[in-house]
Order: sequence, then C-alpha cells, then structure tokens
Amino acid sequence: MLNERGCVGASIIAVLVFSALLKAAPAESACRCQRASTCDEVAASNLVFIGTVVSIQPKFLGKWNEASQPSLVALNAAYLQARDHPSADALARLKEAYLKAFPDASPDRKKQVQKAGTAGNVAAFFYSSVDRGAHVRFRVQKLFKHQDDDEDDRDNAKQRGEDKDADKKRQPQPEPGFLDVWTPFGECGVAFQVGETYLVYANDDEETPDSIATDACSRTRRLSDAGEDLSYLYFYKEHPEASTRIDGYATTNARYLADFDAAHPETLRQTAPNAIVALQSGGLTRVAEADEKGHFVFDGLAEGDYQLRAYTSAYPLLVQTLAEPPPFHLAAKSCSLKILVLSADPAKDAPR
Repeated sequence: MLNERGCVGASIIAVLVFSALLKAAPAESACRCQRASTCDEVAASNLVFIGTVVSIQPKFLGKWNEASQPSLVALNAAYLQARDHPSADALARLKEAYLKAFPDASPDRKKQVQKAGTAGNVAAFFYSSVDRGAHVRFRVQKLFKHQDDDEDDRDNAKQRGEDKDADKKRQPQPEPGFLDVWTPFGECGVAFQVGETYLVYANDDEETPDSIATDACSRTRRLSDAGEDLSYLYFYKEHPEASTRIDGYATTNARYLADFDAAHPETLRQTAPNAIVALQSGGLTRVAEADEKGHFVFDGLAEGDYQLRAYTSAYPLLVQTLAEPPPFHLAAKSCSLKILVLSADPAKDAPR
C-alpha cells in the first residue's frame, strides 16, 4: 500500500518469512519512503507530540523482543501439526501456543480462540491479530498539535459552519494524558520500545475509523534524535507569531537546477560546507554556519522582509561576500527553502 508520504508498506508476510503460516512476499513490498521536511511534516500531520511508550500490543512481534521468533516457531509447529494431523489434542496445543504468543490478547479474543473448531480458524485469528500492526500507548509529555487545533483551522472551520464538537466526538478519545497510536509491523513500522520517549507525527488511519497511525516514512523518531525538529516545534507551539523557518543549502554549483530535487534538497551536489550565512532584517543580523552538507537553518522568524548573504569561513575576520541574492519577504507561519549559489569555496580564505 502506498500512503500519502510515499511509503510502500511491507506487509506482515514480509516480516515473518520464516513461518510456514505465511506466504513469501514479493521483493517490491519493501518499504520505500519520501520523507518530508520538518515544516511539511508538521503541516501534514494531524497529531504531533512527545510521548513515552507505556505499552505495545501485541508485543511478541516487536523488533526488539527476543522471545518473538521462538514463540512464532512454536506457534507454526503447532499449526502444522494441527493442520496435517487434525485431532482434539493437536488443536488444543495450537490454541495453547497461540495464547502463549499473545498473552496480552483481550478476554473476548481468548474466548474466541478457545472456541475455534479448526486450525484454520486459529490461523485466521493470528492474521487478524497482526494485520493492523502494533497498538502503542503513550504517556504524553508535550502536545504540539492535535487534529485541527491550529487557530487558522478553527477560523476556517467556523467559516464553513462546521461543528467542531462533532469533530471531537469522531476523534480517538483515550484516557487523559495518554494517546494510542498504531504502527505497521516490518520495515514500514516504527520499532517502538516500552520506556523510551519519542517525538511522534501521526495521522488518521485511512483504513480504520477513529484511530491514528504513524510509520517509518514519517519523521517519528526517538526524542534523543529529534533536535532539529524540536527547535522548529518550540516556536510553532510557544511563539506562533514567530514560527517561520528558513531551511537553506549552500552550493558552489551554478547549474544546480539541472539535477536539483526540491523534495530532497539534502541530495544537492557540490555543497559548500562551513559557509557563513547572515540573515538580516531591519537592524538585526543573525549568523549561522552551514554544516558538512551545506545545510543551514534559521528559526523563530516573524513575518517580514529579509536579506541573506554568504561569506567565507574567515568571517568576520575577513568579510568577503560569496552570495547576495535579492531581498525577499517571509509570510507568517511559513517555511521557506533557500539555495545560495556561492561564487567560490567558502574555506579558501579561512585562517590557517
């Protein structure tokens, strides 16, 4: 399945190829992603929050669960025995193996398994148990965005005459302080761990009403790995009037447009590491140093007119301008991609 982010979902079949319960998956089922920038990801997500994982169900198929493969092998062996040599004892052993593999199954599901009349019925329960993926419960630490709680969305909804109370009723309503999120098993799922804290980007699950989901093609990641996202989200939540961002790249290739992909600016060639970039507005100048990929960021910007200039890495000891594009205007709550084409290598006049 191809979702809006371009993630091709690797089915549970691809994850468990060692089990005879499942058929081999074609190679093209591997997960392929088109990841968005932080700004685009926030705009496209219904839900953005920091949360600590308190539970994962079913947990036996988790990536970091050492017991998952032995449990599945035992379940598979019991299934083959019950299928090829049907008997009451074999069916009972299959049900026991299933319940050991899914100790967190609901009471209703456990009763259904106990009442199953054939090995095929138990296998069907297996498929239905893993088909939706993992159900992850988070204790919310910080909520940045929840559905259309943005002021612009609320204003637009009022103009359309929508009933926001009705919208809230349709949204998932977990217990206060907690959020429930689904993620696929396999390559397209996020390998969450109980006790670990994450920055989560989630959206309505297209296939299941009243639920939300995230996957490996989103920018969902451990909080420890989310520094760049958190700087943007701080302004987005705490200072929306100054939540505009410039995401920029410096290059020495004047013909960069020949192979430039705006959706993946990080693949820009002939980047200019360590270029010094100055952003000016009114009487204020802010300075950033491009990283090893020529990437630089300015956050916390209000609507207004701006000017970018690039200098050699010797700045401010030596003020040599390498790029000075025309001034530009930034809209409120916007994200702007800027490519600076430098006339020379910014490190050539660096002090030695």
